Amino acid sequence: MLFIFASRSRPREDRYLRLRVALLCVGAGLGLTGMLLDIAWMIWIALAALLAGLALRHLRIRRQGEDGEGSQASAP
Repeated sequence: MLFIFASRSRPREDRYLRLRVALLCVGAGLGLTGMLLDIAWMIWIALAALLAGLALRHLRIRRQGEDGEGSQASAP
């Protein structure tokens, strides 16, 4: 029941998945370490890593949307 909103039309292949997971792990590790040691610059670097992973997600969606719109426009 948790996956009720999951789209079945999504392609299963994602080029950036491993990079996004790596950025999540690095960001989470740096964030927790920065909070534990009270180092502000480490927390900011962790936030940047997490935002980079989020940007990769939106980059992938935008690229697929552009390809889909172009193919629909050329179809009769």
